Amino acid sequence: MAPILNMIDRNSPMPIYYQLKQIIKQQIDDGELEAGDKLPTERELCDLYQISRAPVRQALADLVKEGCIYRQAGVGTFVTEGQPTESIPFNLLANDKWWVSLLERTIEHWNEDHPQRDIQLNVDMPERSEFHRRLYTSVAQGQAPDMISVDYVWMMEYVRTAYLAPFDELDSAWVEWLTEELEPTVYESHFIDGHVFGVPMQADVTGLWYRRDWFEQEGLTPPTTWDDLLTLLAHFDRSEVKAKLGHEHPILFPTTNAAGEATVNVLFPLIWGAGGELLDDEGNLALMDENVYRALDFLQEITFKAGYLPSEATTYRWWEIPQALAEGRAPMTFGGTYEWPTIAERAGWGQSEDALLAHLGFAPLPRPRADIPPVTTLGGTSWVLLRQSPHQELGLELIKLALSSNWNTLFYEEKLQLSPFKAINQQLSDKHPWMREIAPLLSVARPRPKLAQYIRVSLFLQQMFEQILWQGAPAEKVVKQTASYLALLLGT
Repeated sequence: MAPILNMIDRNSPMPIYYQLKQIIKQQIDDGELEAGDKLPTERELCDLYQISRAPVRQALADLVKEGCIYRQAGVGTFVTEGQPTESIPFNLLANDKWWVSLLERTIEHWNEDHPQRDIQLNVDMPERSEFHRRLYTSVAQGQAPDMISVDYVWMMEYVRTAYLAPFDELDSAWVEWLTEELEPTVYESHFIDGHVFGVPMQADVTGLWYRRDWFEQEGLTPPTTWDDLLTLLAHFDRSEVKAKLGHEHPILFPTTNAAGEATVNVLFPLIWGAGGELLDDEGNLALMDENVYRALDFLQEITFKAGYLPSEATTYRWWEIPQALAEGRAPMTFGGTYEWPTIAERAGWGQSEDALLAHLGFAPLPRPRADIPPVTTLGGTSWVLLRQSPHQELGLELIKLALSSNWNTLFYEEKLQLSPFKAINQQLSDKHPWMREIAPLLSVARPRPKLAQYIRVSLFLQQMFEQILWQGAPAEKVVKQTASYLALLLGT
């Protein structure tokens, strides 16, 4: 029995089962586990990594499905013997763990239909701060990945560097079908300079998570206006309410660059709701505006002045905030629908949709007045192909397969996530109360601006939020300073 080494990183956002699965696959790829080798038992793997049996079972089950290992009843688990005629390495540079499994499932089906052309998926999932450097370095060294999954807002920068292959030039008829099927706002975010450069695999919207059970117990409703939110914060900050419900803080949300792009993604609807903008209709900077100052002053009232957020919130990474909601440490958070799986996995409310919805609700962020229409930020993950991709045609075939199969719909249903496609969202809304609650928010969602320098723009905006919300700096002064930096960066 060959030993399986390497360590589980408990601070990683990547699920434990997926880390273990990748460790075993790497051992097989490196030849440290050879065909016919017996793996440690489930109990031995639990003891070796100090983890529970559930992630061990899931990792092994996935490896069996992928044909890497097989089980022999009463004997053990072994590395699969025999190799296909042709093994095709397919390299994915990924920014998001949830949607890697969709590609894994797609490749599993491809391999079943093409037994003589076996695709071996290799996933590189660096920290977000390292993602762009990793991409640029791999292309410069002539080792471009076959596909990358990205936040759609990053695409403009890669378009300007001539990295991305337009899908309409690869298959114009298929792209025509694609654009007719997409949600309008999703399509708009992927259409750049007359071309479609990415295929969206997931959509999400931002808003307010709230503990539905606690709100009902207290006779409260989700906030519509800023004043409503302040009233709720004062209520949930009372010591007797904290003692009864057991929470620590009345609200949590991303506020600094520790949470990365989530800070901008989640907080900008408050600025839009107040009538503020980052850019005007002509593409000029529009930050220096009274409406922007008003929204930032409101956020500063919650954080710096009232102290409703703990000081350690400055260090929170984005996934720690929904985890805190699931653990009962706050009755409200600002976040996105993409956090549903994180909350469901962390909370002890049961795995059924009804059980989760009994505890959990989602609503648009509050606005200055009730007569102002709600607004959310559109988010999502997209698959793109590079001009330098070694297996560009194969990548396109895999994307087509992922979108054309019934199990694509099943994947969104399993995750209870918004699809970029109108028909799938309608189908899931007919079956699931949670989807009926969130799908209408796509109609009020706004994409973040298409900027070639967006990644750097976001860093400046994150710093702007941190200075105002935590250092108590005057909003107008910090915004003007930020605008001057952005003007130099954007050349406006």
